[in-house]
Amino acid sequence: MDKQNFSETSQNKETILIYGSAHKFDKYDRKIIITLNQDARQNLAEISKKVGLSRDAVRSRIQRLIKDKVILNFKPILNPPNMGFPIINYVFIALHNPSAEEEKKFIAFMKAHRNITYVASLIGKWDFIVDIMAEDPGKFNEVLKELRQKFSSLIKDYEVYGVLEEYKYEEIAPLVE
Repeated sequence: MDKQNFSETSQNKETILIYGSAHKFDKYDRKIIITLNQDARQNLAEISKKVGLSRDAVRSRIQRLIKDKVILNFKPILNPPNMGFPIINYVFIALHNPSAEEEKKFIAFMKAHRNITYVASLIGKWDFIVDIMAEDPGKFNEVLKELRQKFSSLIKDYEVYGVLEEYKYEEIAPLVE
């Protein structure tokens, strides 16, 4: 994005979703979000033409969207199968009444594990959803076994759902249209 550095982007490693006051979007914020969602590598001049504002106005608005934590990061969307990780499984996990400390250790383990790429706590039958990516079914089994053995007294039940094909990925920008 020109030579503007947007390194103020949140690097919060504890929580991905950050709750706070809702940002008040106008038509220009919406256009900026949609344009960045299509290709975040565009420079300010390109965004400016598409949005109908000056480069300085676009820069200022992007900085405000970052400050308001609407934009948390600028990242590429990677293709796991082409990176050597064709096995993508979502694992739903139910726990036996964990203490706060046990749950903290459980979450820390999953966040630190190389093959676990997504962790979220849930409301309902399952306490957590975990995305495990692996090079092959054997590696997936290894990761799941490690998780189950390390937390055998904590995990009450689990269910695995394998991803066959993905049809939509993080298309959040249309929510502001």
